[in-house]
Amino acid sequence: MNLGEASALLNAVIWAATGVTTKKLSPAVRPFHVVTIHSIAATAVFIVVLSASGQIANIWRAPAFALLMFTTAAALNTVGSFLFYTAISTGSVGGTYTTTTGLYVLLSVLAGAVVLGEKITPMTGLGAAGIVSGVWLLNSGIPADTGARRNASATGSGSSMQPVGPIRIWKPRLAKGLVLGAVTSAMWALGLLVLKWGLDRSDPLTAGIIRNAVATFIYLGAGAAVVRGGLVPRSGRRDWTLLMVSGTLFAGSVFTWNYALSHATAAKTAVLASAAPAFALLFAVIMLKERMSKKAVAGAAVAMAGIFVVLTAG
Repeated sequence: MNLGEASALLNAVIWAATGVTTKKLSPAVRPFHVVTIHSIAATAVFIVVLSASGQIANIWRAPAFALLMFTTAAALNTVGSFLFYTAISTGSVGGTYTTTTGLYVLLSVLAGAVVLGEKITPMTGLGAAGIVSGVWLLNSGIPADTGARRNASATGSGSSMQPVGPIRIWKPRLAKGLVLGAVTSAMWALGLLVLKWGLDRSDPLTAGIIRNAVATFIYLGAGAAVVRGGLVPRSGRRDWTLLMVSGTLFAGSVFTWNYALSHATAAKTAVLASAAPAFALLFAVIMLKERMSKKAVAGAAVAMAGIFVVLTAG
């Protein structure tokens, strides 16, 4: 396992911790508040880190092509996140998420092979199938009253969201949610590809600032137009503390994602990061004292086995 693959796996762990932390927030903090404050907090973290390390000028020195790619990737990921929220509110949470994740991994692997010329081994494909299958089992094994807050609060890290929720019985009206999920997966896969091109010419910290600054502008613009109840949550110190902690974790997830894309293949980065729900299950049991079914635990085990297969693949 090289540093890039380790960073992709760490991304899954940090992203899971971010989601579980946001689940502790009170109902006064809406999903819009979470994604916006996360973007603002992450932008601030990256600026501080770049300033402290004397690399803040890297932003202005970055090639125009890289900045364009970072901006485009940020826009694709953020708009994809809006579509994803619409998808899970229209269809089943677990079914839509599992469809989106499966297609995202498939499209990312194909993009890596066809566009970037990455070598995809059969073991990598087998591991990816194991992770997606494990996520499906995990979602289908979580009771409907668990994960609701986590689903509502989850946001995209470098690539995609990682909510965990119930699989529900198929109904014709859920088709819209699955179609939107498929469109979301395509946008996220394209965002992955574009970000990879930008990172070939710049660094992960600069990519992190651009990604979150663009997301902040989009969220604030959309929020001013459609969000009711104000752009700032009316909440207490506990919620704001949790928002700052989760925002810092979010910044870590963005950096590890960017670093992974800079030092590993796009396919392995997407596959390993998609295992976040398995870690979220573990954190939910430890931190939130949630009780999970045997099917959810089996799903997490299958996903972990898929991770091992990917890491041992050539």
